[in-house]
Amino acid sequence: MQLILFAGFILFLILLTPVTAADTSPYQKIVSVNLAYENGAIKEVSSEIQYGTAPNLNLQSGSITGLLLDSQRKTIDEFSIRDPRIQTGTGVQMSSGGAAQGLAGYTDYDPQVEFGVIVPFTPDLRYVTLVDSLTGDTLISVDLTGPISAFQKMYPDDPDMKSLPETAPAGTFPVPWEMAAILGIALIAISGAGYFALLRRPQPVQVLIVDDEPSLVELFSLLLSRKGYVPIPAQSGKECISILETHKKLPDLILLDIMMFPMDGWQTLEEIKKNPSWKRIPVLMLTGKQPTPSEAKKYGLCIEDYILKPVKLQELYSAIEYVLMRKKFIDKEIRVAIKAGFERDLVCEYARLRKGVEVEKKLLGILRSVYATAESVQNDVTRAIDDVSAEMGSREEKLRKLQLQLSPALSPKTH
Repeated sequence: MQLILFAGFILFLILLTPVTAADTSPYQKIVSVNLAYENGAIKEVSSEIQYGTAPNLNLQSGSITGLLLDSQRKTIDEFSIRDPRIQTGTGVQMSSGGAAQGLAGYTDYDPQVEFGVIVPFTPDLRYVTLVDSLTGDTLISVDLTGPISAFQKMYPDDPDMKSLPETAPAGTFPVPWEMAAILGIALIAISGAGYFALLRRPQPVQVLIVDDEPSLVELFSLLLSRKGYVPIPAQSGKECISILETHKKLPDLILLDIMMFPMDGWQTLEEIKKNPSWKRIPVLMLTGKQPTPSEAKKYGLCIEDYILKPVKLQELYSAIEYVLMRKKFIDKEIRVAIKAGFERDLVCEYARLRKGVEVEKKLLGILRSVYATAESVQNDVTRAIDDVSAEMGSREEKLRKLQLQLSPALSPKTH
């Protein structure tokens, strides 16, 4: 009852807070740029302007900086995206005989990958430029003269287009209105398929909230939506798996309760990490259950954080933002180390421990805090905590050695 009253009080306060109205103009437009990494360089595949609502650029984080420039190449706005060649996550570790041995972290690096960028269109926008955040080198600059000219011819009555002089890209011929109409119909026909064909476009961060308490799911959904995230509610582990199976776009992050029935949070986590398509999704445990030594030992390397309820609002926001930011820094370190010539397996092991050791240390701190204050702690529990501590200490020492080995590449600039 206290929990429900508390949730209701927060909801009441939120409803009293003014909310900025969204831009509902029918003339909102986006710039869609399709790119590809080939032989270490980015090339433009296609670019176009179309009607639509762009994602919130402020929610993105990564090692590549995007610049929106005007005709004088002055910055209008900027954003960041992750390196699309790097993907990290956790999956099921298999023995040589094909049996599952547990969960383990991994990092994938694909040097040949197609990806896309979607940004809001404004009348003064002329270039979309991507810059390496580490070196400052320009990776690609896409000239929008052609897409603007094509859009002007298709939609001459658009208010933004009327304010612009008619321009045609050098070396091109005017497109007859019949061809423009046909092109417009074709774009509309393929837009749905094309949207999902492009990989890893910057989009608002989607958070899957899994908890069997409906009032908490509703509360967390409202709080996250007000922060700019897109919440996806699920009231059981089974519903979580169903959403992952049916949604075309997977969530960027999962908040997962443990004490659920019949499928608890740990069982749900194992199902997520077994699936090759889902195992990259970061999972934060958000629960009122204190971890046991065996749970810390088994799942410490598989989760991004362990947050105990009741949780303060800012603590939840900070945890989500930190996980996304940590991934950004680890992705940057991976990219730098591979570029410096270090072996992929070595770098992947470093990336796995870089995140895992940090989470394990937090779990160990919770264990010691919980059982140190317990009235009676059995010797086997104490021994179990000591064993967990020893294993975690071994991994932490291994991480230190890897950091020393990679130190020529991982200079202070990468942190």
